[in-house]
Amino acid sequence: MNFESEIKSIVDSFAPITLKEMDDVCLMRRVDMKFVFNTSLLPALLKKAAINYYVLDINQVREQVYETTYYDTNEYAMYNLHHNGKQNRYKVRVRKYVSSDMGFLEVKRKTNKGETIKNRIVCPAPYHDIDFDGSSKFLQKFTPYDEQILWPKLSNRFIRITLVNKDRSERITIDYKLIFKDLKYHEQIIPSNLCIAEIKRNRDSQKSSFLNTLNELHIKPSGFSKYCVGLAMLNPEVKTNLFKQKIRALYRL
Repeated sequence: MNFESEIKSIVDSFAPITLKEMDDVCLMRRVDMKFVFNTSLLPALLKKAAINYYVLDINQVREQVYETTYYDTNEYAMYNLHHNGKQNRYKVRVRKYVSSDMGFLEVKRKTNKGETIKNRIVCPAPYHDIDFDGSSKFLQKFTPYDEQILWPKLSNRFIRITLVNKDRSERITIDYKLIFKDLKYHEQIIPSNLCIAEIKRNRDSQKSSFLNTLNELHIKPSGFSKYCVGLAMLNPEVKTNLFKQKIRALYRL
């Protein structure tokens, strides 16, 4: 059995949860923990999780394809805030959920308390840019950036498996088969063995069997921004000092 078939077989063994049922697990204000590891560990991780977690099922599709375009200023203001270790920082992106054919303009804010606050509005088809009715007011409300100074800088595409624990207090996303593309230089990279898991839960959540399994597999927390790491790997204009160690770790994978 090849890797894709094995993953599908395991994912199909989970009890399903629908998008509507996930409404009370949106966790738009949350604490995140990210983990980066080789995809060879994914089957063992999923087998353990099948006992305590549901898997998101959209129209009988459980491995969802995501496409994202990140926006920044021409001076890469948002990237530089992250690179320089600033706590109050933003990401602006248009994300398309391919399986459900929906798109959203999303703003993620990381606070100085370590919280991630996400706001989003529906982005009309064909989900290519942020120039649509309502986008300007949305960005002015949730960011210090004006729509007129933001430009597409990086895109990515990946497969995501979304898990929800059975008491619905925690959401897990597992991303693999990533492709990064720099939209200025049109360079592309496919880190084929890269897998990123993210635990998203309320600040007062205490237990996580998924976290316990990660510990058993010796997978340690590791901050990882798809936008920043992708840009650092592909764009010669930006500073990369903070991300060099992460990039070296990716190549070791």
